[in-house]
Amino acid sequence: MRPLKDALPDACDKVLYVYYVFETTQNSMYSAKATIHVHNVVCVQQYCSQWEGEEDCCGCVRCG
Repeated sequence: MRPLKDALPDACDKVLYVYYVFETTQNSMYSAKATIHVHNVVCVQQYCSQWEGEEDCCGCVRCG
């Protein structure tokens, strides 16, 4: 058994990070004792590994 390498794979410049969050409300009744989550806001942010740690990546052709 070989130990794991402490390095990223060669294709690490093609990594795209995607972060998301769903905000929901529970105002709609599903049954007498339960409510249903209804999405009212969905936010998504993405960037590629080339811009990791940078403030602004607006000029990137991959994650724009």
